[in-house]
Amino acid sequence: MDIGERLKIAREAIGYTQTEAAQKAGLSGAPAISELESNKREPKFSQLSKLAEIYHKSMEFFFSENISAEPILLWRSSPDNETDRKKVEAEFKELCEQYHKLEVLTDELREVRLPEPDCKNSNEFQFRDAYSLAHKTAREFSLGDIPSESLKRVLEEKYYIKIFHLPFEGSAVSTIDQFGCAILLNSSESTKEWRRNYDLAHELFHLLTWDVFRKKVGDCVPSDMEEKLANAFASALLMPEELLRDKIRQYSNDKGQISFDRLNDIAREFDVSLEALLLRLHFVYHKEESETAKYIEIVKNIRTPRQSAAPGKFPERYCALAERALREGKLSLLQFAKFMDISYKKAQEYLTEDEGFMDEKISVVNA
Repeated sequence: MDIGERLKIAREAIGYTQTEAAQKAGLSGAPAISELESNKREPKFSQLSKLAEIYHKSMEFFFSENISAEPILLWRSSPDNETDRKKVEAEFKELCEQYHKLEVLTDELREVRLPEPDCKNSNEFQFRDAYSLAHKTAREFSLGDIPSESLKRVLEEKYYIKIFHLPFEGSAVSTIDQFGCAILLNSSESTKEWRRNYDLAHELFHLLTWDVFRKKVGDCVPSDMEEKLANAFASALLMPEELLRDKIRQYSNDKGQISFDRLNDIAREFDVSLEALLLRLHFVYHKEESETAKYIEIVKNIRTPRQSAAPGKFPERYCALAERALREGKLSLLQFAKFMDISYKKAQEYLTEDEGFMDEKISVVNA
């Protein structure tokens, strides 16, 4: 396959028209893109580099012998606009590929086994299986009393799952491909930290059950039942039943009643939304659907003064591997700047600040 065909594939994958691509690349118009895609004109290196940037493709994509099949991306809630969705997907895949390249360059590829569900048949997978998997995951991950506090770090540092944050319309995406397991979360200001915690646990379910629900080619849209199972898993993982019952006993009165104020305290302690807590209580205490629905409508109008920290775009391990690759001469300054989404001048500062870092050694074992 020639470069022209690959340019067309890359453009269509991100959803740009020829006119839009030309504008973003600083070319004269749609005819210029058409000439490149039809191989009437060979692109200059600077043009190809710019097009690779706006298409979120590596330069290798245009020169390698074979093009890998596109990974399945599972959206929990995707942008309504198809172009916006394709742009987010393209950037997410590019980030995953960059992370994988850093792992290869620094010899940090790791093979790990995530917890596996006992039920292997998607048609037989029930809520009890989701709860059982949540309990098994919490135990193997050693998440403690407040799972949300350690879940993300355990996934990134112990199981090497690639977790990125980007601002977009929607909630979250998960995928498994040659680059490993990956999750994209929404960093928009409107998406609060406790919402991202739930989205992370929800997407983790999809990764753990990937081989259960993704057995057929084209299984790229989760069913309503699979989404309900993912929600049940997320709720059970973030709010373990025994701990939740202890909290309810602690805050409820003699009549078994508890105020919204106290419920909000419990939601804050587990770092989940008040709505997520009410849904969890619905299943733990077998409440009537109409009653739970009524309470959820009430809390939708409650504005609580909880602080929500803005997440960084990159995982800490990704940044650490990029810096190591730069220091060891395995990543150029230009590549480092691109991978870290910073200017070339800022990238130079990393080398200046790290002078002598590679030569410093400390004694940890007696000779």
